[in-house]
Amino acid sequence: MSFSGRVDRESHMGGLLVDFEGRPPRLGARIRISGGKILGRVDTVIGPVESALIHVHPLYDGIDARASVGSPVEIAPRERGRQGRPKRRHSGGSYRDNKGGGNRGRGPGRQGG
Repeated sequence: MSFSGRVDRESHMGGLLVDFEGRPPRLGARIRISGGKILGRVDTVIGPVESALIHVHPLYDGIDARASVGSPVEIAPRERGRQGRPKRRHSGGSYRDNKGGGNRGRGPGRQGG
């Protein structure tokens, strides 16, 4: 990972402003105290390029923003995907069959005329 940061201060919205070095994390990335508790997700990256901050908001339940100030943070590993869930697929035949198209009422043994 090329990201390391430290909680700088509480934001006016009740989130956390994090000073960081390296590449900014993606929006929505989970941020945690290094090796520990998850603080919340990246809401936005703000400020000039030379001294940008990430805004972590909303905070997860039970997180005390003031107590987090000064803590080193890292990007939390991504959660495993929805491995147990099948991908969303169309079930059934073709759309034409579902709309009543097809052989228009003629069975396999009948000749059209």
